[in-house]
Amino acid sequence: MRFLIVDDDPNKISIIKGFLIEKGLCETDILTTEHAAGARKLLERESIDVLLIDVLLPVRRGASPDGRNSVELLRQIVEDGTTPSPRYIFGITASRDALERHGEDFQSLVTQVFHVAPCEDSWRVSLGALLLLLRRVEDSRTFNDYDICVLTALRNPEFVAVNDIWPMQFEEEKLLGSNIIYRTGTVELYGAYKRVICAHLSQMGPIASTHATTALLNEFRPRVLLMTGICGGFRDKVSIGDLIVAEISWDWQAGKWNDQGNLATASDQRGCAARLLAESRGLNTALNDFYAACKGPRPSQPPSLILGPMVTGSSVIASSDIQRIFRGQHRNMVGVDMECYGLYYAAENHVGAPVDVICLKAVSDLADHAKGDNFHEYCSRLSAFASLELVRRYFRNGEISQE
Repeated sequence: MRFLIVDDDPNKISIIKGFLIEKGLCETDILTTEHAAGARKLLERESIDVLLIDVLLPVRRGASPDGRNSVELLRQIVEDGTTPSPRYIFGITASRDALERHGEDFQSLVTQVFHVAPCEDSWRVSLGALLLLLRRVEDSRTFNDYDICVLTALRNPEFVAVNDIWPMQFEEEKLLGSNIIYRTGTVELYGAYKRVICAHLSQMGPIASTHATTALLNEFRPRVLLMTGICGGFRDKVSIGDLIVAEISWDWQAGKWNDQGNLATASDQRGCAARLLAESRGLNTALNDFYAACKGPRPSQPPSLILGPMVTGSSVIASSDIQRIFRGQHRNMVGVDMECYGLYYAAENHVGAPVDVICLKAVSDLADHAKGDNFHEYCSRLSAFASLELVRRYFRNGEISQE
């Protein structure tokens, strides 16, 4: 939490600064300046949470203090947006006369004005209450807001499949940032309503999945994050229609190419949540039930549940020759996609509310020249169905263990 005090009275700055330090703030988190020009520079250079600004300020060093300078600076922050805005703005003054002269314009641009004087305690009470509120807001960021977030790479058929399979009450689609489409809603699990976000990327790839995951975690703070959809598999490990649960993932393209055309990998493995992985081991019956109930095109055999490494790259793999470049990175590699590593990387490095993350995708092709689109819809729906069963098991068993 960082404060900026803007006041040309060093005695008043000392009083406020001493109070903030007494309340537990670090001295390095309390910045000060005596004029409007200095305030602009600090606001542009530093991230400020709380601005405490005097009613009367000099425009620059050596100039006379004037209420118009304070009002102009506040208008640049609040109305024009030409100066970066702190999260909270409060006025300070030792002169009630100054506040009366400039109060109407000044008070319309700040949350509250504190009358700071050595003999008064009311400003200490108010500022102390503000500090308590800010700390509670900071603490709330470490708690989950939503229960479940489901992320897909493609709108159709992956995002559509989640919307069709999950028994949710959805709100209208919204835009997070400039390119993440999402919907919020609720799903009933064992008599309790869980808050859900369902979103899809604007484009495929590990960069897009890392960006979207970070944005969704920061905005919604879900307890569980799942990625569903389709992936490629390896012919000697899986069959079309199998469900892969990605135990670990990494960027297979990271490393150094040598003169012989070989890739010396720099593997940075990231994993899923142990609790979700454990719960996923019990999905076999649900997969068979889905296959039996499927009325549309489906593979010739029921899906198998495959747990293993899934590598991620920024390109679609449709060549056995390309497979040979990275298959040697892990002998148990079972699948390849374009998003899993970005999901796991962002979740593992997230600072805030804890999240359990997992990627489960159905094999729609075997990552070679025989690619086809015959089972994209089936695999998307299978993955969506499996993710719903997984969260049911996760919340059911979690709530039982807490009783």
